[in-house]
Amino acid sequence: MSAPIVLQIFRGESDAGQEQRFEVPAVEGMVVLDAVHYVQANFANDLACRWNCKAAKCGSCSAEINGRPRLMCKTRVDEFADQEIHVGPMRTFPLIKDLVTDVSWNYEVNKQIPGFTPAPNEPVPYRMLPEDTERVYEYRKCIECFLCQDVCHVLRNHDDKSAYYGPRYMVRIAALEMHPLDTRKRTGLLHGKAGVGMCNITKCCQEVCPEHIKITDNAIIPLKERMATDVYDPVARIARKLRPGRASQPGSESPDGLAGATPPQRFAVKDVVRLKTRGRRFARVGRVLPDGKLEVWILHMNGKVQHWDGPKIVRTSEVTNNYGPLDEVGIGSKLVEQYITEDHAAEQQH
Repeated sequence: MSAPIVLQIFRGESDAGQEQRFEVPAVEGMVVLDAVHYVQANFANDLACRWNCKAAKCGSCSAEINGRPRLMCKTRVDEFADQEIHVGPMRTFPLIKDLVTDVSWNYEVNKQIPGFTPAPNEPVPYRMLPEDTERVYEYRKCIECFLCQDVCHVLRNHDDKSAYYGPRYMVRIAALEMHPLDTRKRTGLLHGKAGVGMCNITKCCQEVCPEHIKITDNAIIPLKERMATDVYDPVARIARKLRPGRASQPGSESPDGLAGATPPQRFAVKDVVRLKTRGRRFARVGRVLPDGKLEVWILHMNGKVQHWDGPKIVRTSEVTNNYGPLDEVGIGSKLVEQYITEDHAAEQQH
């Protein structure tokens, strides 16, 4: 017969508490949540513990098990062999009682993020390319267990959470920013109140995610690059000055002679993109051909002198952006567009 499982469960409230020892009979396949339920039923009926689905999909049973943020329903007791199992609440959030913490701050943060904003004239039902759908689907897997928030050094080691929204909300902002139909600009929020610059890329949030979302690689780093480009990159500033507003009517001519057209789903005329070849030069989309290839004009720089060379035909596979590996649709026309509009308005006033 297997030896009993020894649990050291934190008992207490916000003002004080300590671990209490329990022995639970071992059952094949038992997870930590099963053991906690046994303690509730047989030793401590008032033990406070959140849980709901017991299938690692609701995110309710988050705790710290032997010092590591984990879901109790997904952590098997046989992982710990002959060790004692220490179960405690998430340390990053205020304690309510025993294993239950107050995570309401997360929902207040969520309210501050502008939601999905398609163009007013976007036809419904929405239509998107499969690769665009796949890119944003990863972020939608989040179950809001807040383990990533719990392990984040910025949130965990500082009492003031006003400097950074945390990795869970970088994931949510990434899901919106990288949605092909979203038109809202959020780099100002990232640079300011959301505090994406506070993340120091330790990837600890990524390591504890039960849905295996690549939080750092696929959300935080691309958002950092977007923010840095928009706020600091002098090349992007040049691109904004060079790139005029979109033609208001299909087929109209822009001031630099590049033909206008009805913007397609994936690329828009005058989007500034980067080519994978030839030293990753900037190019501007002049036309999208019926076969999906792009007619582009390539930017050549000679000191302070620049000129656009073209047109040249390139495959879309030869185009990448300067925001990160996930954002394949060009150098953010929705980011550039606002600056063009603001610059034009300023010129009109003068």
